[in-house]
Amino acid sequence: MMFKFLTKWLFLPALIALFASCADDEEGTEFLFNREVMELSVIRGCADENDTSACYRVRFSLPIKKDDLACIRVWLDTTVVDDTSKAVSSKQIDNSTMCLEYDENGSRLADTVDLTKEVKEFLDKDYDSLQVAFFCEYSDNGDPGAVQRVFLHFKDDLLPSSVNVPDPVTWTDGAQFEWHRSTDQTDFYKPAELSGIIFGYNVVIYAEDSEEDLSDIKVILTTPEGVDSTGKKYYQRHARIRSTKDSVWVDSVSRGEKKKNVLRLAVLDGKGFDFDNDSLNRYSMTIRGLRPMSVYTIGIAAWDAVGNQSCTECLSEPKNNKRFDTTDSVAPVMPTKLYVIEDTLFPGKARLDSNNRLRIFWNMSVDPFVVDHPIESDTVVVIPDTCKFILCYDTVATYVIEHYDVIAKEWKKFDYVIGDSARYGQKFQLEKDTMMVSTRTVNKNGTAQALFVTDTIRWVSPGDTIILRIRARDKSGYYSAALIDTIYVSPGVLAAELECPEGYVPVSVNDSTKFCMERYEHRNDSGEFVYNVLHSEAVAACEAVSASGFKVSLCKERDWELVCLSGGALSNGVLVEESVNSAKSLFSYCNVGTNDSASAADISKRDYRCTNKTGVKDLPGQYQEWVIGKSEDTVAVAKGSSYKVFSGLDRESLMLCTNRSYPYFTRLGYTTDSVYLYREGAKVDTVFKADTSRTLYKVLTKKDFKDSLQFFEVQDASGNTIGEDYAPYSEYKKGGDEWLETLANGLVYVPSEVKVVFLTGSKVAYRGATAFYKSPAISFRCCAYPE
Repeated sequence: MMFKFLTKWLFLPALIALFASCADDEEGTEFLFNREVMELSVIRGCADENDTSACYRVRFSLPIKKDDLACIRVWLDTTVVDDTSKAVSSKQIDNSTMCLEYDENGSRLADTVDLTKEVKEFLDKDYDSLQVAFFCEYSDNGDPGAVQRVFLHFKDDLLPSSVNVPDPVTWTDGAQFEWHRSTDQTDFYKPAELSGIIFGYNVVIYAEDSEEDLSDIKVILTTPEGVDSTGKKYYQRHARIRSTKDSVWVDSVSRGEKKKNVLRLAVLDGKGFDFDNDSLNRYSMTIRGLRPMSVYTIGIAAWDAVGNQSCTECLSEPKNNKRFDTTDSVAPVMPTKLYVIEDTLFPGKARLDSNNRLRIFWNMSVDPFVVDHPIESDTVVVIPDTCKFILCYDTVATYVIEHYDVIAKEWKKFDYVIGDSARYGQKFQLEKDTMMVSTRTVNKNGTAQALFVTDTIRWVSPGDTIILRIRARDKSGYYSAALIDTIYVSPGVLAAELECPEGYVPVSVNDSTKFCMERYEHRNDSGEFVYNVLHSEAVAACEAVSASGFKVSLCKERDWELVCLSGGALSNGVLVEESVNSAKSLFSYCNVGTNDSASAADISKRDYRCTNKTGVKDLPGQYQEWVIGKSEDTVAVAKGSSYKVFSGLDRESLMLCTNRSYPYFTRLGYTTDSVYLYREGAKVDTVFKADTSRTLYKVLTKKDFKDSLQFFEVQDASGNTIGEDYAPYSEYKKGGDEWLETLANGLVYVPSEVKVVFLTGSKVAYRGATAFYKSPAISFRCCAYPE
């Protein structure tokens, strides 16, 4: 050990004079950093590792200049050397707790002093913490170094973290606040441990109007433990948390007439911060019964389990706390008419842009402050010159746009936006027949200008009739009267050239070929979708449709594909916005691979967003669709995908316009030709084509075959033969008519012949079954070609 304790030390007069010159009230004193101890730190453990009692040691680096270092003075507490002084006087030196003598022969750079014995008397006096001051004495009469300090912490004297209250949600007569449980460090020497118990929170709500009485406003508190709307479980009204040296409690506060505009609440907690589940740290407070258009503040202070509180000053002056304002109680004013960009080919009808978007405009809504406002509404909102902005009215928060679903017979909100809520910030002015961006708020004659806002409706089909309902919503959550208007969308250029039958839309596959296609998959006279039909039945159903000037047939594969591609602009036959994930939208909007057959069959559940540029719906999903193959000898082809989940198949590939499916049944593979056996050692290899490079073991011909298959003539309900099928003869004989009905799947299986064959041991996709294949996931749509 480099130091020893000196119980008595005689001072030379020059040395006394030196310290007298270092008094606090002496100006101009220079302190040399190389004459002071550095890097002070507290070691709470005992020197003897087996000693578990409370020990306090201070480790420090010796001053850089060690020559003439006579002693290092140490003081405990602040009664002799306070926590701000840089120098000490001779009187203070005489009252030091100890002096550590430096051994000039030592070579150590740092050392540790054990203060456990000296600290004990302060622990007995119930101190929370203690200052330890160090000052280096030199015998060379030179300038001293500054006093250095370290603090010993015995108890929890650390404040919990301050409560951060985000901007609240406010309305006419109330507000909602949210905050997270505070963290609390209970041990100064363990800064990473922040889960100390929070006793609770003092909340103060203040009204700027001193005449407003907050005593009985409604308070609903939601805590991690539950909800309290009465103040009898998780909070107390007219109360606050207090503490003394040894206790923390909730005390009631006066409700005097002079403080009726202040409400104090004590919110109870009792838990520490939960680092594993953040939802268990959240608090929410809703207050109701405030005055409209008034100013308030809120302050929240956290208290830990020993009485330390954060944010003391935020409760002492409530008017300086976080401000929030309630809103007015008057609904916004809304115009009664929509404006659109007209199509010159079809006057009075709205024109779509190249991506099937419909631009709409309406006169800007405003939010008056008083019920008897002078603002009038018609096709535009008229604001008199006497009604000044901010004094008489304000802007609205946003608009809600809905459309009426005539099939479901209900209003449905558009659940998308072109931009964010700021899209209503740009204003327009109507000049003749054109909407121009406006930079003025008043006209040249000084009267209020009729300004318009805009939005864009997406996924609109040519010829649509859209009933829109637009309501303005102010900052209070009040809705205006609804602007309800009907928009008739132009059917487009193709409709001007080709008048299609009802339920069909005009389409084009090139500049010269135009025809009509059913908007949805085929429906019967009752409006029900037709599915689970044979390819031949689909052909017959379309050919039975009568339309003057058109020849109606099942759509041809190439025509279906080109309409789906829309000139190469679409890969799946569906308009896709850049902001929407393509695959996700197809699955969500087009009911692809969901196994939801009910939604496919119910037109009211179809999504308007599953559409192509010409208004043809549901090409990639809902049902697969029979088409006429590209050549006469092509077996029946299905296009698109469906609601059905096809195990092991790529759903996105199935949805491509260019994809073609051949429905089939799996059957046993067989041959009626010769079978060749080749020996390779002890193994015999069976092949179905001669291999001259190998040594032949044996050839099996029809007379050697042991297997037999029963073939059937497959007939439809009318007795027409539509194909051939087969099954193992043994299964047919064993199962009988009941088994045959299962195989037939509603068709008629007439046994035709038994063939002796050689079964190859494999299963094959029997495409001949497409002629009599039907599925609940396959429908069709018809095309009408001009005669």
